[in-house]
Amino acid sequence: MDGAAAGEGGRLRIGIAASAAMRSSEVSPLFGLLRDFAPFLSSSAVALHAVGATCDAILASGLLAGNPPARLRPAREGGVITLTSMVVPDAEGRAALDFVIYLIDPVDPIGVFPEMQALKRQCVVHGRPFLTNRGAASEWCALVWNGMAGIDRTGLAAQLARWVRPEATATETIGLIAHDTQKPVMLDFARRHHALLSRFGRRLATGTTGGLLNGTVPARLRAETATLLPLLPPAVPGWTTAFQSGPRGGDAQIAEEVLEGRCRRLIFFEDPHVAREHEADIQLLERATRFAPDGCLCINDTASAEFWTSGFGALVQG
Repeated sequence: MDGAAAGEGGRLRIGIAASAAMRSSEVSPLFGLLRDFAPFLSSSAVALHAVGATCDAILASGLLAGNPPARLRPAREGGVITLTSMVVPDAEGRAALDFVIYLIDPVDPIGVFPEMQALKRQCVVHGRPFLTNRGAASEWCALVWNGMAGIDRTGLAAQLARWVRPEATATETIGLIAHDTQKPVMLDFARRHHALLSRFGRRLATGTTGGLLNGTVPARLRAETATLLPLLPPAVPGWTTAFQSGPRGGDAQIAEEVLEGRCRRLIFFEDPHVAREHEADIQLLERATRFAPDGCLCINDTASAEFWTSGFGALVQG
C-alpha cells in the first residue's frame, strides 16, 4: 500500500483484533485467517500489533511463531483507543498502521461503542482500510500479499482463488454508494475505472448515485449539473441497478443483497465530517457485511479504493 514502507524499517504495519467469538476455537475466523495467510503474516516484512486477548490467543496458537505480534492493552482497558490513535498520522504525516483488521461478532456490543465508531471514522479520514469480517480481511491480505515482492508465495494462489476470485467477476455483484459530498468523487472513480467495473455482472447503487452512474442528473442536483456532467461515466442505460435513496431504505435493500451472499463488495464513499440523518441505516449495512456467508469487503475511502482497483484489476486483466 501507499506509505507501507514509512515505518518500522519499511515493514507493512497491521493492527489486528477479534471479538471473543471470533477467536474462541481453532475453527473460529481469526485462526482461519492466520492459517490461510501464515506465510504472509509471518514474514519479516510485516509488523502486527494485536489488542490484548487477541494477541494472547495468537501467541498461544503458535501460528505466527516466527513473527509474533506486538501486544497492545486489552480492549477493556482502552486497546481500541490505542488502535485509533495509531491510525492518525503524526506531525510528519506518518501513521503507525497501514490497515486494521477487527473481526467483529455482529452481536458483540463493542461494535457500537464510541471507540469503535472513532476507529472506523479515523480509518476513513486517513485512508486506511477497516476490515471487520474474514472475507474482507482475506481479500485485502491476498491483494497486498500479491503486490509485495520478496515474500514466500506458498499458498497465495489458493487464497486468491478462494477470496478474490477474479475469474468469477462476470457472475458477481458490486455495490456503489456515495454520500452527497462524495458523489462527484464516486462519479470520477467510476468514470476512470468504468472498464473494470463493467466486468461485474451487476452493479448496485442507492437512488441518486445510481441515477448519476446511469447518466442522469436528478432534479434535486440540477443546480450542480455543470459540475457533475464532466464527471459522468459513459452513458449506458441500466448500467447500475438503482434502489431507493439511502434515507428511504436503499441501504437496507443493498444490505439484503449482502446478507444473501449476492454482493461481496461495496465501495461506499462516506463523508466522515457531516452528521447523517440515516446513520442507523448506514450501520445496518455495515453490520450486514459481518453476517454475510463469506463476509463482504466494504471500502470507505478513495485511497483504499484505488489500491483495490489496481490490485484486483491486474488479476482480472491478467
